[in-house]
Amino acid sequence: MAKYHIGVDVSKRRHKACIRNLFQDSYSEVFSFDVNHQGFEKLLVTLEKLSQNKEDFIIGVEATGNYGVTLVYFLLSHGYKVVEINPYRANQFRKAEGKKAKSDRIDARSLATIISLENHKPLSLPDPVLDNLRELTRFRADMVKDRTSLVNQLHETLTTIFPELATIFSRLDSPTCLSLLIAYPGPGYISRAGEAKVAESLRIASRGRVGQTLVKGLVKVAQNSVGVLQKQPSLAIRVFILGERIGTLTGAIERVEKEIADLFHKLPYKPEDFLVGDITSLAALISEIEDINRFPTLKQFLSHFGWCPQSFQTGNYNREHPRMSHAGNKHVRRLIWMLSIVSVRTVPGYRAYFQRRVAEGKSKMHIIVAVGRKLLSAFYAILKKGIPFDPNWELNCQFALVRH
Repeated sequence: MAKYHIGVDVSKRRHKACIRNLFQDSYSEVFSFDVNHQGFEKLLVTLEKLSQNKEDFIIGVEATGNYGVTLVYFLLSHGYKVVEINPYRANQFRKAEGKKAKSDRIDARSLATIISLENHKPLSLPDPVLDNLRELTRFRADMVKDRTSLVNQLHETLTTIFPELATIFSRLDSPTCLSLLIAYPGPGYISRAGEAKVAESLRIASRGRVGQTLVKGLVKVAQNSVGVLQKQPSLAIRVFILGERIGTLTGAIERVEKEIADLFHKLPYKPEDFLVGDITSLAALISEIEDINRFPTLKQFLSHFGWCPQSFQTGNYNREHPRMSHAGNKHVRRLIWMLSIVSVRTVPGYRAYFQRRVAEGKSKMHIIVAVGRKLLSAFYAILKKGIPFDPNWELNCQFALVRH
């Protein structure tokens, strides 16, 4: 049983900590230590003066971004038990204590107290492969989001300067179109260059896949474009820079995806073991799950992703159709939604379920949520049992029932 609870309020350069002695129900003075090796060693010396037994301590760190990551890894590597405290829960607890003021010292003391409430997430040193996969998949998601924003800006700009280009290229962010826009960032530039130069540029960019017919059509619409020529000098610069940034970001995403694939192949899984998903999406999902054994039940697994109803009951009232919980892992919620849509299109059993529920008059959005739950249940079973997905499992089960 722990004798001391240590609450640590993390910040960028200096952490503040408070030690609660459970047997004496007393608190130490709040002390600070720097975010460097000497500062972390100072914390260890303080703890060792109290007890040499590391099991006597539970250290609570508030989950506030990346500021506390280095401390958590340092303490775990030295054998201390560390728990993650939810910031919202910590804030509500501080208010419940009647403390309207907020400071690092008050927060450190509150964190030392709230540890006694238990039900905090215990932390452990993650598997190195999963740890790096999680970082890379999150980084890729951020880059994809940035790229989407840039592509939207490019679409908006071309609507003013060259709206007809969308009739020539189905994807304005394709490598061929981006290469064209970087070389000739506006209809005036294309018109002045002429068919020969534009054709040569597109031939190189498309590796010979763009024909002369497309080039003639492109030059023709450029010459007759309704784009605002007055804005072309400024918007052309914007198109050129956006094109370069999108191309650079696309290359960076491809590099990260290659690293993700290399790490994924070190795991004891293959993409075909799962009913839906490519390497990138599966890597993101598995890395966020970490150790499947930390979820004893399917209910806890679904709660981790927030893919469960938010219960609301007071007195005799119980909400009949509660909304989805949003307290789960935000990094994969959208991923689960997209995989659910893909599974409806590609997995016969889920497609049949979707069509049957639609015929019954159910909302398509609600059906997708139900499919997502089925999908997560399947992932849970695959990871828990270590058995690849069987697309004919329903038929096999029915056959077994008939035989018995």
